Amino acid sequence: MSRRENTERQILQALEDQIKETGMGGVGINAIAKRAGVSKELIYRYFDGMPGLMLAWMQEQDFWTRNPGLLAADESSQRSPGELVLSMLRAQLDALAGNETLREVRRWELIERNEVSAPLAERRERAARGFIDRIDGLTDDMDTPAVVSVMLAGVLYLMLRAKTESHFLGVPLRTQEGWDRINGALEHLVKHGFPDSLNQESLANLEARRKKRRPPADTET
Repeated sequence: MSRRENTERQILQALEDQIKETGMGGVGINAIAKRAGVSKELIYRYFDGMPGLMLAWMQEQDFWTRNPGLLAADESSQRSPGELVLSMLRAQLDALAGNETLREVRRWELIERNEVSAPLAERRERAARGFIDRIDGLTDDMDTPAVVSVMLAGVLYLMLRAKTESHFLGVPLRTQEGWDRINGALEHLVKHGFPDSLNQESLANLEARRKKRRPPADTET
């Protein structure tokens, strides 16, 4: 790596270490500069301040920002929408379960909206919309964005709640047995709650059918 790349990595590591030690309440340019052994001016030059620094760190950590083309691969089109949704939910669990620093940032985002947290949330929303828009409208039997929103919000809440509560409705949140049960519940909801077409047909076939259903665009005469 170049000297600049090494310094950027040093600053990003300092940010992560600061979050682990103090939570987001102790994160600021001065604290990170001191921990990284650089001037705060250098952080502004390299990352354009805290918003840019947090975005750069989240680019490496967050599920959606690391997977902007989740449905872009050709092989994804051969899987059913139900299977793709279930894979996405499970991958979200895995990403959060293995990264306490990321969980801390996501907790902070839920209670703070400012010049740093807003860009993080907005970028995640854009990436997630790219996923949901592709599977929306494949059936009239389910409001897919609303259903997936409830499931995804549940996954996020349970994962973040585990910091302060060991159980939720009797389900353990700090053991593998508990998360195996939650994974099983997600599978049940997809297999038995989604319309058959979303579980039995490929995304490619459903998209082709949706395209045929759409009326042709109006043309001026």
